Amino acid sequence: MVPASHKGPLWSHWQEERFTGAVDNDVVEAHCQQPQACFGPSGSVCFMHTRLLHASSPNETPLPRTLFISVYAAEDALPFGENPLPSAHAGQLVAGEESGLVRSTVNQLRLPQKPRGASFFVQQAGADSASM
Repeated sequence: MVPASHKGPLWSHWQEERFTGAVDNDVVEAHCQQPQACFGPSGSVCFMHTRLLHASSPNETPLPRTLFISVYAAEDALPFGENPLPSAHAGQLVAGEESGLVRSTVNQLRLPQKPRGASFFVQQAGADSASM
């Protein structure tokens, strides 16, 4: 992961008119030359900002690598698309009160394609037909 990269620009996850879920190689070459590792023993959890530049190595073991993504956002921040794997807890307010407002910043981004499979890694690898 690249410390403080979440404070920088919004990087596109599209290459050659295809949603890849990854930033362009030019971004990696320019901003990811001194990444910091984030390791822990089995069962460890890593919390990070969703805009933080990060990556992981392929799982080269015969054991499955479990991924659990939980997104917490301010009450006045709305998602740009529906969750492809919805939860009964989606949209649940965990603290504070409903404001009836939407927070917005000046940014332009291309919306991701909704994956047809359950794995984000399949979409990144280009094997999900929704990303073609």
